[in-house]
This record gives sequence, structure tokens and C-alpha cells, in this order.
Amino acid sequence: MGMSSWILDQVDEFYEIAQKTIGSCECIEEFQKEMKEHEGLLAGSTELEYLYNDNGYSDLWNEYWESFQDA
Repeated sequence: MGMSSWILDQVDEFYEIAQKTIGSCECIEEFQKEMKEHEGLLAGSTELEYLYNDNGYSDLWNEYWESFQDA
């Protein structure tokens, strides 16, 4: 339980950093480049596979910018 809780905390930290970073990026490629150094936080989880194999970075990018269209 201790290790899985630690992994989940690391994943949460990654996504918190992503939310703080995304707004200052001009394009999705810049966002991915900025987040690359934080991907170690995802070790032990399946999130890294999601980001690259299931268009996770695109999903994050689109969700963030779509939130401004709805406002």
C-alpha cells in the first residue's frame, strides 16, 4: 500500500505541474518538451504509456484550451 500511494502522489504531482505549465506554452510540442523533464514522476504507473500511446498530451492540451471557449 505504501508504494502504490507514493506512485499515485507522484502522478498527481505530474498533473499539477502540467496544469501550471500548459498555459505558458505556445503549442502542444512546447508543452510536451516542457513536461519531458517531469515524466520521471510517472515511473511505476501506466500514465506515461497513456501520454504517448493514447494521445494523452493532446487530450490535456485540448481540454485546457477548450475550457476557455466555454467561458
